[in-house]
Amino acid sequence: MGMTKSDSFLLMISLTMTSALKGGHIVMDLETDVVVIGAGAAGFGAAITLADAGRRVTLLEKGNRYGGAGMFGAQGLFAVESRAQKDAGSSFTVKEAYQELMDYTHYRSDPAITKAILTKSADTIDWLAAHGLATELVDNTQEVHQGRPKVYHQYIDKFAGFDRLAQGFADKGGQLLTETTATDLLTSGGHVTGVAISGKNGNQTIRCQAVIVADGGYIGNRQMVADHLAIAPENLYSMGERKATGDGISMLHAIGADTSKLGNFENHAASVVSTTDPKWHNQTIFTLTNLPFLWLNRRGERFVDESICYDFALWGNITYTQGGYYYYILDQATVDYLRGHELDWTDSFERTFTSLAHTPVTHRVGPFPDLPADLAEAEAQGAACHADNLVGLADRIGASSDAVIHAVTAYNDAVNAGNDTTYYKPSKFLRFPVTSGPFYAVKAQSTSLGTIGGVATNAHMQVLTPAGQPIPGAYVAGNDANGMYDTSYPTMEGISCAFAWNSGRIAGEAASAQLAH
Repeated sequence: MGMTKSDSFLLMISLTMTSALKGGHIVMDLETDVVVIGAGAAGFGAAITLADAGRRVTLLEKGNRYGGAGMFGAQGLFAVESRAQKDAGSSFTVKEAYQELMDYTHYRSDPAITKAILTKSADTIDWLAAHGLATELVDNTQEVHQGRPKVYHQYIDKFAGFDRLAQGFADKGGQLLTETTATDLLTSGGHVTGVAISGKNGNQTIRCQAVIVADGGYIGNRQMVADHLAIAPENLYSMGERKATGDGISMLHAIGADTSKLGNFENHAASVVSTTDPKWHNQTIFTLTNLPFLWLNRRGERFVDESICYDFALWGNITYTQGGYYYYILDQATVDYLRGHELDWTDSFERTFTSLAHTPVTHRVGPFPDLPADLAEAEAQGAACHADNLVGLADRIGASSDAVIHAVTAYNDAVNAGNDTTYYKPSKFLRFPVTSGPFYAVKAQSTSLGTIGGVATNAHMQVLTPAGQPIPGAYVAGNDANGMYDTSYPTMEGISCAFAWNSGRIAGEAASAQLAH
């Protein structure tokens, strides 16, 4: 029986392996062409691209499972001018997407990186399908984006698809090492020459000609998050990858990378969180959080048209700017109504879930017959409070009673008039005055899907120094890379996952070209 490419690669690795015993630990040395750190979307994009080009590549994953946020969190990715979009008659172009993104960031993002990602996005849809992860073009998943060009390409059978990606990588000679952490980048003469790792096989050094760092940013590192947040850390609820602890960014910083723009977070909606039980979830409280009732900030002031909840990025941004939390307010009359009546408002997350299930959106919520018990449960979890009057409620949320009474009075006037002259909330949502106690306040906190500010890079995903010069042999992708965003996550659906896949592919191509020269 003949030797497979995978067998040949492992034999080649074994022939270049040396080992010694130091301090009771096995220290091993390996040699390959490129090391990719992180086996999520960006890492797989880079590693498979290199394997396709016939390069020797070792892919490191610190966890025991590959996929990262690109598999466990995301349901799909953005693309423009894809085959599916053209078949559906879409006329949305790379130029239009480019202009929209650059306008959104006020040209504080990198034009060359933005253009490179968008230009490659359609090909990446075909590339994923060819490697075993198919997608389908679906309606945009957020209510406010209906009527805009369809850009969201939803994974089909994503877990099996990722398995096919991994198998194809192995079949082409790629080596995936799970439960293996990169601990240091080695350089000589300013050029990356290897990676020190620690894992199941002890401490190792992998000699290589290039490294691609794609381990997901630093949302899982509490100290790094606290250092770069503009709000108190206790007001941020993370839905990001816990294994993303900034290892790659720290290693790149140690060899001279520009890490001056780390403070960007992928703000996404808002969440009601228990102060004692991180796994607590109450579906009724969750649903009510996704609706445009009256919102008050930490000072007791109304601060926005609450129907901002229908755009997750903007909702996340406004929550962040208010110190990382606000309260939605219900009075007893509203509670009584919701217990027995259906409401013709749309849960802002309903379309996301129905897109996955291929079921129609109902544009209805409720009734909530157990709402009093649900509110009591939220209060027991430290996520809500109530009082018989507004003065008492203001005291419970730590706000000025004058501010709360003024905000509620002005809001009630808008409801009664059917016209919000303060923040222009659509009249459909001016439905419930806040007049009869007891009054309830439920705390909604800033929520982040990850960090999106990383090290400086160029359109080839080369790591840059503070002087803007590439570090030879160092590349970066996904949430470890800066340049695609300004200070917030764009409203274009699926763009962060698209950035991961496409920046990974670009980094893989650039590293392969380096080897060729």
